[in-house]
Amino acid sequence: MPADALRFTDILTMAASVASYLAVPDVTPRHLLDALDILEGRVRLEDLGRMRSPLVAVAPAQYGGAEPAVRELTQRWFEQLHSDPEATLASNELAAFRHEVEGLAAAGA
Repeated sequence: MPADALRFTDILTMAASVASYLAVPDVTPRHLLDALDILEGRVRLEDLGRMRSPLVAVAPAQYGGAEPAVRELTQRWFEQLHSDPEATLASNELAAFRHEVEGLAAAGA
């Protein structure tokens, strides 16, 4: 894998980790952007705020979901990558993916 490429499933896994770290039940566009920043070395997970463990939550919450717009975007991209869990995004694809996610974030999706 080229140094400037990221595996798509790593982006999705990191976004879910960010949401879990912040005790947010559904992955949002912001979590995808944070995941890209973490995987590209721009920020650390710890820089995003104080961890809130689902193991010590005051009220039970469901984790592991995604907002509908995030689910649609990621499923569409996964299909474009031929549903290959090992598929990587090169720098131009990463830029296009980031641009789409930024659009969702700006729209409040």
